[in-house]
Amino acid sequence: MIVARVAALPDVRPRRIRPLLLPMWQVEVVATVRDGQPYDVLDRFLARALAGTPLRGPERLAAYFGLPVALVRRILAGLAAIGHVGPDGALTELGRRSVEDGRRYRDRPGRRMTLWFDGLVLAPVPRTHGTGSIWLAGPELTLGDGTRFAAVPGPGVLPVTAVGDLLERADVADFAGPARPVRAEIAALRAVWLPVYLVECDEEPVLFARAVDGPDPYLSKLLAKIRL
Repeated sequence: MIVARVAALPDVRPRRIRPLLLPMWQVEVVATVRDGQPYDVLDRFLARALAGTPLRGPERLAAYFGLPVALVRRILAGLAAIGHVGPDGALTELGRRSVEDGRRYRDRPGRRMTLWFDGLVLAPVPRTHGTGSIWLAGPELTLGDGTRFAAVPGPGVLPVTAVGDLLERADVADFAGPARPVRAEIAALRAVWLPVYLVECDEEPVLFARAVDGPDPYLSKLLAKIRL
């Protein structure tokens, strides 16, 4: 099958196909994720008032907006319940971030997630590869036709800061999924191996894996950073 896929590539003159096992880290975490929803109208106006004026307390806010005090109390209690308003009546960091982004964020703890890091340069692996790939528990694989995959040396030791550094990235959704994790504790860490085919060509080498239908640009760039 891999021979047919390589033969279908235009302007590629393959010299050798190397079945390889790439070292990776699979990290199970228990995360607090941040969900965002549109503000209700009154929630948004009260939160913006807390962010941009010295007004505090239901009585002053009710007078400012011409609303019943009981209604304002109920709205502020709802904002406090999701961590937007502190005991002093001011916005919390989460509340201010929500006002800045125009989204009513809520932090939800206890979400179990899986993250992946490569064992070569120890960078996070895109979620498309993590969820769309076959992962092996050990560096051994022989197919029914006798094809044997050679393990690339690794994995390197994953830095203890790897998960925290990933959560700080603006593109964290590319690696963790749409529910943005803001805090995470590692529950399990294991070395795994990813089967790929490296096609050595007269041109730049190309690499095939299950996660991508065709040459895999992400893994090709990864292998280009090391010398096999």
